Amino acid sequence: MNRVLHIILLVLTGMGQALIAQPLGSPILHPPVITGGFGELRPDHFHAGVDLRSSKGKIGDPVVASGPGYISRVLVQHEGYGRAVYIRHPDGRSTVYAHLAAFMPALQALVDTIRYTSRQEEIDLVFDPDQFPVKKKQVIGTMGMTGRTNGVHLHYEIRERDGYRSVNPLLYGVHVHDQIPPEFTGLKIYALDDKVLPLFETLITPVRRGRSYRVKSDTLYVGAWRVGLGVAVQDLVAQNRFRTGVRKITISADGEQIYQFVIDQVDFHLNRYINAHLDYAEWIRSGRGFHRCYQVPGNRLPFYPEMRKAGLIALSQSKARNVVIDIEDPAGNTSQMIFWIKRAKQMESPPPRLFQYRIPFGEAFTHRDADIRLSIPAGAFYETVFFRFSREEVEEGQVRYQIHESTTPLHQFIQVALALPSASTVPGNKWIGAYLDRDKWISCGGQVKDGYLEFKSRHLGIYQLMADTIPPTITPLQPKLERHGGAWSFRIQDNVGAEDHLRNLHWTILLDDQWVPGEWLGKEERLIIDPGQEARMNAKTLTVLVSDERGNETCWESDLQ
Repeated sequence: MNRVLHIILLVLTGMGQALIAQPLGSPILHPPVITGGFGELRPDHFHAGVDLRSSKGKIGDPVVASGPGYISRVLVQHEGYGRAVYIRHPDGRSTVYAHLAAFMPALQALVDTIRYTSRQEEIDLVFDPDQFPVKKKQVIGTMGMTGRTNGVHLHYEIRERDGYRSVNPLLYGVHVHDQIPPEFTGLKIYALDDKVLPLFETLITPVRRGRSYRVKSDTLYVGAWRVGLGVAVQDLVAQNRFRTGVRKITISADGEQIYQFVIDQVDFHLNRYINAHLDYAEWIRSGRGFHRCYQVPGNRLPFYPEMRKAGLIALSQSKARNVVIDIEDPAGNTSQMIFWIKRAKQMESPPPRLFQYRIPFGEAFTHRDADIRLSIPAGAFYETVFFRFSREEVEEGQVRYQIHESTTPLHQFIQVALALPSASTVPGNKWIGAYLDRDKWISCGGQVKDGYLEFKSRHLGIYQLMADTIPPTITPLQPKLERHGGAWSFRIQDNVGAEDHLRNLHWTILLDDQWVPGEWLGKEERLIIDPGQEARMNAKTLTVLVSDERGNETCWESDLQ
């Protein structure tokens, strides 16, 4: 071999070996308890990591680097990941440790200095490789419940070299002894027309018989030419009380595999397409997560290695079709459901579709009246939609709009403009566009332009133009403020909520005239203030100033005891 080529080959071989994925360990020191599984169905996204419970259900367990590398990024957010550390490893992958209570001391000191100097509570810092190198099992922080979370736990991710795809940590370093098979909790039969549009659906409760699941009568009779299936599944991991999702779903009809879903990685660019995969309407109505095991036009997810005839099952009156559904968890435990399905002698008449407009998949839509302008871009829907629109005057000068149904998902923002009342004395900056979420109004904000309030939203349903002139409320959660003791807590509430792309509440916290940061627990509507013992001892008063997205302000002040 040519000497130069030989040297090049050696160099390339060495580089290849350096890029081989290094083994990772657990990011916690106690035996892992999984409270949230990889790929679980979540609002608008698949869960991109695993949630690991604290050892005693309390804040403070050490969180360690699962491999050598360096801290490449640190986040402090009120929502989302809360306090989070990103570690870059020699093979190019990154690991993410989220919802932390605190960082390791050197990093915490730097973060505190930057926050106090800039007077910013939320920060996003990027570091060079030589600033914070870490070894495997080195403590990088403590477990907490910052950001959007329902309790003390660590959200842990392993991301590929591109940083935009995560893989299942249970397959790469977090080991849980699990011999419990996953469970079927629900089966849906969707009768579909020749355009794969739903006609009607039937909900069935699976019956466990021995080591498999069946339907009550073994054979299902459906008055339709073709059907798609939906399954609700859950996995009990290692005898703890937390249920997670499954890794694989496989469906066969008469021995032929027609559908398979496998989730071993999540692409953040495509994550919102979960709304094309799950039964979104059922999710909104009941909170139950059904995997729709057939293909809709707007589904761009890469999780289907097998998809024959769009996953549909053609029905016949002359022969029942044998259907087998297999599910598998990350540990390889499996369960199976077996049943037969046949076309009924009497075809079922679907309920009438009540709609004003038919919006074919892939097409844009606009609607204009004297008091509303509505624009829906192409690609906002995952399939053809039979669109409902109506308007109703609920009181003098107040109009409520039915912009289709909240049970239909949106992939992109719609643009809405509502005409402002001509005789109103309310300032323009106090108006909001809001939609009704169960019994609470959710603000989409908005800007006044040419007599209209313009705003965007990713929700459908009942909308209304509202004047927001009510300031937030501040309620202390302790009888008196003491210099000694734990953190100070306040409940902060506003008369309206806010859509995800808006931050509705803003605050400034002062100890005398010194700015201090706060910690926001959004799901509890709770603001935590913990400035440290030294700052407490020297201060005389605490002031909390809170404003909402429309600029309505409340000031709370008290002397320290």
